[in-house]
Amino acid sequence: MKHKKLTLLAVLASMILISTGTVNSQTRYATKKTAYPHFSVSGLGGVSFPIGNFGEKYKTGPTFGIDLSYKVNKEVGFYGKFGYSIFPNKILGGAPDAKYMEYTVGPRYYFTSKNLKSSLFLEAGLGGYSFTQPSYTVNSAEAAEYQTTNFGLNAGIGGVLNLGRDVDLLFKAKYHNILTPDGSTSFIEPLLGVDIRF
Repeated sequence: MKHKKLTLLAVLASMILISTGTVNSQTRYATKKTAYPHFSVSGLGGVSFPIGNFGEKYKTGPTFGIDLSYKVNKEVGFYGKFGYSIFPNKILGGAPDAKYMEYTVGPRYYFTSKNLKSSLFLEAGLGGYSFTQPSYTVNSAEAAEYQTTNFGLNAGIGGVLNLGRDVDLLFKAKYHNILTPDGSTSFIEPLLGVDIRF
């Protein structure tokens, strides 16, 4: 029993030391002031979850992107994103994957702390979404290639974890809604990437 108590005490002490070290590593960087405005670029990767009617036809697939941001001050910034998402066909076996290309821009608001360089943010964007699906044959019937570009909106929440003087870990979750002639297409993306500041 005494041995279990000592082990539990050692584990708790280790957790406190790790937490203190994390806070100290964040505050160490905060002593050097960051110059504003500044640019950054992020490479992102994650998955896209189709929802609603879109989710009835297509499965979850991978997504990749590049995020360019311009931070005006500690709280306000703007971003532009180029994304590429792949959605495997759920209904028709052998049908090719559908793909969405996203090119959107929008504002980003950071929630910051005086002692930390890491932060949370909210962002919203608008722009174009291009849908493509190559031609394919099902039961001897050929379906033509389909391409369309529509206006869309997105919004999400994310965070920036400071890894060093000019490098951050960026993570965010976004909801996308694309306005199409017969309604709308929606999907959700959790994304993770490395952000490099200039």
